[in-house]
This record gives sequence, C-alpha cells and structure tokens, in this order.
Amino acid sequence: SGMVIGLDMTEEQLAVAKKYQKWHAETMGFSKINTVFHQGFIEDLSVIDSASIDVVVSNCVINLSPDKKRVMQEVFRVLKPGGEFYFSDIYSDRRLPQSVKEDETLWGECLAGALYWHDFLDLAKGAGFGDPRLVKDRTLSINNEALSKKLNPAKFWSATYRLWKIK
Repeated sequence: SGMVIGLDMTEEQLAVAKKYQKWHAETMGFSKINTVFHQGFIEDLSVIDSASIDVVVSNCVINLSPDKKRVMQEVFRVLKPGGEFYFSDIYSDRRLPQSVKEDETLWGECLAGALYWHDFLDLAKGAGFGDPRLVKDRTLSINNEALSKKLNPAKFWSATYRLWKIK
C-alpha cells in the first residue's frame, strides 16, 4: 500500500527510472505501479506535502547542492514525526577554501561541495533532527595527483548517516 516518490534534477535520469518502472513493480510483486517521479532539486521538495513521508534516501546529492541548509530543512519538513533520513555523501576534515569550492573539475568529482563534519552537525541539528548516527564510512583516496595537489591538506570520507525527525 506504500508509495515511492523519486526526484531528480535531470530529465535523462527520470527517463531511465520511468523506463524500468513497470519491471520493478512486477519483480517486487506489486499488482500496480507504486512509484511517481518528479523533476526537481532536493533543496525544493515543494511537490511533497509536509509530514507525509516515512523515509527519505539520498545518495551523494547533498554535496552537489548550493544550499545545504535548505536541503536539511526541506527533508525535515516532508518527514512524518519519527521519519528517517538515510543519506550517503562526501565529507571533509575541514572547511574547504574558496579556490576548491569554485573548481569545476572538483565539483564534477563531488569534492568541492563536501561538507565539513562540524558544519553538517550544525545543519542537521538546526533543522530539528536528532543526533546523526553513522551507518558506514570509508576513507576516500585521491589518486589523481593534480586533484590531490588542489585539495591538500584536506582529507575526505564517504559516509552514510541516519537522521530522524523527533518531533
């Protein structure tokens, strides 16, 4: 009886999702398609009613958002009380300099928008979430010498966290 809402900023990714929509429903044993897709941005979930979602899942999207504070606020808004937010993303051990934040190649590599761990905590708590719980993490190795030089001395991690809406 549940429903899945997909959101992506690109028409191309939405086309792929829609192409396999029926196959997934049949494979999972659903008699009807229980998915809908919207084009948009994670920092603007206005297509979703407040307090209407049980779980939000995001995979390496927040680092690409220019307004991370609004991402946290919007996810908090759409979650039901007790709802959960699971997301994987890239984190750094420090605030990144402006030169890194403005580097198009580093944006494409999902590094320029990496959140500093303490800033992530402040954003999550500021939006109303409880203390984040680490699900899994791993150190990222920057094997490209030119990129590594631009990023030095910053260190990066890929981490999956769980947040929940207490209120």
